[in-house]
Amino acid sequence: MAKKSLHVIYRISDKGNSKNKLANASKLDCLTNAVQEFGADNFHVIADNCAPATLDVLKSAGLNFEVTANGNAGTCRYIFEEVIDRYAPEDFLYLLEDDYLHLPGSRQALLEGLEIADYVTLYDHPDMYHPDGKGMNPFVHDEFPKCSIYLTASTHWRSTVSTTMTFAAQVKTLLEDREIWKLFSKGTTPHDFFSFVMLTGQDDMSEARRVAKRGEIPLARIIAENFFLERRKRLLISPMPSFATHTETEFLAPLIDWTKV
Repeated sequence: MAKKSLHVIYRISDKGNSKNKLANASKLDCLTNAVQEFGADNFHVIADNCAPATLDVLKSAGLNFEVTANGNAGTCRYIFEEVIDRYAPEDFLYLLEDDYLHLPGSRQALLEGLEIADYVTLYDHPDMYHPDGKGMNPFVHDEFPKCSIYLTASTHWRSTVSTTMTFAAQVKTLLEDREIWKLFSKGTTPHDFFSFVMLTGQDDMSEARRVAKRGEIPLARIIAENFFLERRKRLLISPMPSFATHTETEFLAPLIDWTKV
């Protein structure tokens, strides 16, 4: 059996919308944390629209990086159109954005999750806990969504509907799902939610219409992809409690004091 390696593809940019973030979660803080938890080996940085000062940090850290100017969704398209072809189908890739913090043990937990699921996130998204319907996830309303629970050596996992653009999968899986990722990486911002809704087999017409209204993908294309084309239903899992968090203060993973990471 071919040996499986874990590679981190880290996206960093000096452009983006201003959001309220944790005080201990600057771009440098998040990068340092990621390298600490996953190691500098097999760690590749895509520096998109980065200032010279940021590139100097990457150089001084001895990290492998490339410079691009593709924008948010453009960088995602670049990853799915070109970058994933650089790796063996058996390898695992962790596609990681520049605004995440990780707890110790994240690497081991991620590898455990990849042994049982197609897609793995280390982020326990707080939107999964809004049974009053006030969260952003339309699948969580009236009652908590149904899910399956799994156990590995480090943690419990739950099946989930969606996550952000920070997730891990085997290269083979990404190649098989490449057209979906390319389709929903059009425009300026990737449609991470609807990508996973489709991949995990959540046939939701209201969500399809919502995405189409944004004007970037025709409704007919979404309906064809989501309802008529045969595609393997993927399993996406997230840990309970979280091993990582998006650092935007409004969306911190629950139960953990992330200011102390």
